[in-house]
Amino acid sequence: MTDFGTDITEELTWHRVSGLENLARAIARRYITPRGALWYAPNYGLDLRVYLHEAVTPERLEELRILVEQECEKDPRVLFARAEVNVEPGHRLQVRIVAETDDTPVELVVSVDRLNVEVLNAYPG
Repeated sequence: MTDFGTDITEELTWHRVSGLENLARAIARRYITPRGALWYAPNYGLDLRVYLHEAVTPERLEELRILVEQECEKDPRVLFARAEVNVEPGHRLQVRIVAETDDTPVELVVSVDRLNVEVLNAYPG
């Protein structure tokens, strides 16, 4: 099985996470970070929260799907990604991602609201 690395949690509780949880959290962080916010990685991030304030059309959802896939594929552990973006009641987006890695696909479900991007499910596909 692929080693997805180890990191500390972003909540600053200093808990270590590794494996699939580490990959899932790293991908989710990309969707809460505004592009250009990291001086050392100016092309990192796609803050999906900004899209919650825009009119949602089928064209916009397709654009978001493509942007989500492209951002996920920037992670070097991801070979390619497929995504589905849906609008939910209460100004929420639900993003389903299948990220192909070296030896197994990883399926993620991410919920986006005005404040948070949260991994709802992450499991080997």
